[in-house]
Amino acid sequence: MKYIAIILLVALGVYLYKRAQRLAEEERQQDLSEPVEKEVFDASATKDVQNEDHAFSEAASTAEKAENAEVEEVSTPADEGISFETKEVQVEVAQAEVVKSEAEADTPAEPEPEPEPEPEPEPEPEPEPEPEPEPEPEPEPEPEPEPEPEDTPVVATDESWANAKLSQALSDYRSSTGKAVKHQALLGAIAECYKQRKQSEYCAYGAGLTAEYLTVFSELESPSSEKGVGFMHLSTLLNDSGRFDSAIGVCHKAIEYGLLDGTVTGFEGRITRIEKAKAKAAK
Repeated sequence: MKYIAIILLVALGVYLYKRAQRLAEEERQQDLSEPVEKEVFDASATKDVQNEDHAFSEAASTAEKAENAEVEEVSTPADEGISFETKEVQVEVAQAEVVKSEAEADTPAEPEPEPEPEPEPEPEPEPEPEPEPEPEPEPEPEPEPEPEPEDTPVVATDESWANAKLSQALSDYRSSTGKAVKHQALLGAIAECYKQRKQSEYCAYGAGLTAEYLTVFSELESPSSEKGVGFMHLSTLLNDSGRFDSAIGVCHKAIEYGLLDGTVTGFEGRITRIEKAKAKAAK
């Protein structure tokens, strides 16, 4: 009850203070508007002030009685919808709000969530490998030249086409036993074939004596001291028969022995001419 009285006294004091200010302001306005006239006191105003002083006195006496009596606080019933808060309750509420505001200030602000990392760009597709170039077609192999007929020893079977000189030379060759005599007889047979080389039988027959002549010549006591007539005749017979490689081989053999063919260029020049004939025949 004493808290209610205190509240009423405070409210009354505030009201009287504001009223006194209002009256003073009205008097000041009147003084400014009528400076010459004498002050006139409003009887009703005086009466109102007296009434207000009387009410203030009654309220103060009522508050004193309430304090002395220490009557228990009486609250208005709940259904009336009116309640009075005590000063202690107000203080506790204010303290609670201060504690709450301090707790909110002390609470660290939650860190902002880190931005999600940007998704990595998708890798560019690898370029497709360029198609491998098609292999160039292999050139067709050139036809191999027909092998030249080998130099085989002449077998005297049918020599009815041979003239008397060739037949006599062959007979002497077959019947002789000395190396030098055999060489001279065989050299005579080759020389006769060389003379008659325009005829195919003589040309082919003389070219066929090559291997046998090289064997007989190698058995001489001093091959390097001999003349190179037999090698010259055989290279020509082989060349005319189309056996160019064999003809070149005979020339190289003569060069190994150090023989001469009676020409200015020798067997080296003969090889050059045989190679030209070979190239011409291949066209």
